[in-house]
Amino acid sequence: MTDRLPSPQSPTALPATATDEDRIVATTPQLTARIEDAVGCRLDNSVLEELLLELDRGEYVEWVTMTRNGEYVWDLTDSPDRIADAVATVVVKRVEAWLEAQLTSGA
Repeated sequence: MTDRLPSPQSPTALPATATDEDRIVATTPQLTARIEDAVGCRLDNSVLEELLLELDRGEYVEWVTMTRNGEYVWDLTDSPDRIADAVATVVVKRVEAWLEAQLTSGA
């Protein structure tokens, strides 16, 4: 018998909760289905996956594993806070720049 690592389990629902910690994990197709249900438009899994990979590079989502059939599994637990912090930072910088421009123009 060969020594093989066990295959990762496929999440079954969104959100799925791990036993030892509260985590929200989902595959790309699960996220696609959830977004389609919420927004009412069709999404392409590959386009969403590319976006998620880019968000992973920026540390907004976390890629954790792949299922047996090659689907990415994403940990979205801290994503809302990370994305909100990034948006808030950009908004504050824009407001500061606008205020500075208003003050220097004498308006």
